[in-house]
Parts: sequence; structure tokens; C-alpha cells
Amino acid sequence: MSLAQRVLTDWQDMHIALMDQRAHRGTEGWAHRSVHELVAAHGQWFVPSADLPAGIRPMPEKECFANAADLERDHPHLVYTEGFAVASGSPVGVAHAWCTDRAGRVVDSTWSDQKRSAYLGIVLPSDTRPQRQRVWGGVLESPETLFPLLRNGLDSVR
Repeated sequence: MSLAQRVLTDWQDMHIALMDQRAHRGTEGWAHRSVHELVAAHGQWFVPSADLPAGIRPMPEKECFANAADLERDHPHLVYTEGFAVASGSPVGVAHAWCTDRAGRVVDSTWSDQKRSAYLGIVLPSDTRPQRQRVWGGVLESPETLFPLLRNGLDSVR
């Protein structure tokens, strides 16, 4: 496990442990109590690419959700993926979106240094992916798209 993967795993485990300590009953009976549990249950590690593939240009920072949605729309061989990531050298994870190719490699047009980053996420079912550009917020951050996934589980939309 890489250093960035260890940072992301520890960060994810900390959030899940906080849910256990708080014993919040608002999501009682739901498939997952939090987005962290959803990603832990259904997420997978994705391999960072060394460089962006030919024909894909860097896009604006801090707009990863819109960037990944646009990238999937413009490059049909890529799929929108969302979850958590740790940027190279960062001590914490963040909600993030990127695309993956058929081999499971990350194509991230938002971050410039992917080699030492870590990506843990979910290739979301096509009917839950953004259909229009959203500058801020992703599927796993927006209550109208996240809550049904937490309540019913990801398998209910596959």
C-alpha cells in the first residue's frame, strides 16, 4: 500500500469511527449511514496515471466534478468515477471525481500530479452520473442523489 493510500485509508476509517461514536440514529435502517460507509462497501482503488493521455488537456482546479463529467461526455471510452482521493503530499482525503479507462487507470484532468496520489471510488451507474455540467458538488455530495444511494444501497440502482 502506498503512503497516499495509507493516508486515505486512515482518513476514511476515522470518519467511519466517528459515525460509530456518535451513534446517530437519523439513518437507522438505511443501507449505509454515510458516504464514507458507501465508498468503503462499494469502492475500489484506482491506479493513477503517470500523465494525461494524448488528446486530454488539463482543466480548471477545484472543478473536478464538472471536469470529470465533461471528460466522460467528450471521451466515450472513459467513465465518470467519484469517491475520495488524496493528492500527492496531502495529509487528508477529499471528495473528488475523475474518469477511469477500461483498464481501471485514473484519468484526472483536474490534478497535475497524479503519480503519488491515491484514488478510492465508485464507477457510478450511468443513470446516477451527472447529465449536465455541475461546477460544484458531485453525486456523492448532493443530498438529492446521495440520500437514495445511502437509503437503498448502490445495488438497488444497478
